[in-house]
Amino acid sequence: MKNIISQNEIINVQQQHAGGQVNNQAQTVGKIVGEAVNEPSAELKERAERLALLESLRITTATEVDPEQPALSVDGVGFFALNDIHGVKAKQKQGKTTMLKICLAALLKGQMFRVKSELHEPLVLWLDTEQKAADVKLIITDVKRLSGLDDDYIDSHLMLFPLRKMSYDTLLGDTRLLIARYQPQVVIIDGIVEYVASFNDEVMSRQLIHDLLVLCEEQHCAIVNVLHENKSLDDRNMRGHLGTVLSQAAGTVLECNKSKQDIITVSCSDPRHGSTPPWSFRFDADGNIVDADAERQQTDEQRREQRLQQQKEKSERVTNERLDILRSAIQDNGGSMVRKQLTDILMEKCGISHSTASEFIRKQIGTTLYDVNGRIQSSPEPILPF
Repeated sequence: MKNIISQNEIINVQQQHAGGQVNNQAQTVGKIVGEAVNEPSAELKERAERLALLESLRITTATEVDPEQPALSVDGVGFFALNDIHGVKAKQKQGKTTMLKICLAALLKGQMFRVKSELHEPLVLWLDTEQKAADVKLIITDVKRLSGLDDDYIDSHLMLFPLRKMSYDTLLGDTRLLIARYQPQVVIIDGIVEYVASFNDEVMSRQLIHDLLVLCEEQHCAIVNVLHENKSLDDRNMRGHLGTVLSQAAGTVLECNKSKQDIITVSCSDPRHGSTPPWSFRFDADGNIVDADAERQQTDEQRREQRLQQQKEKSERVTNERLDILRSAIQDNGGSMVRKQLTDILMEKCGISHSTASEFIRKQIGTTLYDVNGRIQSSPEPILPF
């Protein structure tokens, strides 16, 4: 440790001087030694401060934690909790922004379709990094049409900013400024990909998600981040390292899918706790956003019936094919065969296991095939000898 004077140096000082002057110098040097020994190094102080911070975060059996506060719910299941970040994903033009308009209308009005607000008159900050100002203004137009709220109420509860002219290296700082200015309960970032130079930059992606996590906890808000899925039709993951990190950290990830009937269904693809029930909407002939839950349920029921009918037809087709093989074999063998022979023939002709072939023959006994004196026939009547 620096600045430590040994006891031998004190003795040398004492021997070189006499009287009170020696004693005074010895006392001074002793004081310096004591302070040097007792004063921790900068490294030790830093470690102690860090340890104190970590200890303050410890959770024990006596720790009281506030319950999670969802911003919205569907059928009583909450999502977009405060103090957390969340994700919204879909392929391009699958209804992500429209879904968020419904969520916004629910937050402002109290409920929209099956989506219900769990907050009392919350403030919402919406940051759009992709659309031009004219398109961003349509968010207000659609929300007014959905909610029926007046201009004053919307303007006092919605802070809407088109930020596509901003650079990725300023967007996070701009977001901090706007959150500090308006103190919103819900923040929507429509186009989080613009906050990084590349969504495949792992370091930048991890740092951004970390910064957003810290920000939402410090400001007691929910931060909802919109990110496209990968372009491949069978890959439903969000794009790049940014999408990977966001999906890992997010409390809720909602996914939008558009059907052939242009019904957009919102489902919870990555729930941390309870999975939000799916809900649907579409555009009517006049371009209005309307509830489509009933239509989607009807469509789902029709699909279920079609699948059941297809399964039934397939089962009947397989059964008839196997019966034809068995009847042909029985006929070629003079009208009867032992069960083992039939089982072997069915296994060979259909490429199925012994247990499957044996079980199929067993189920046919008494209905289409008959066991007469230990031999299998196509008719229940005994075969008369010639």
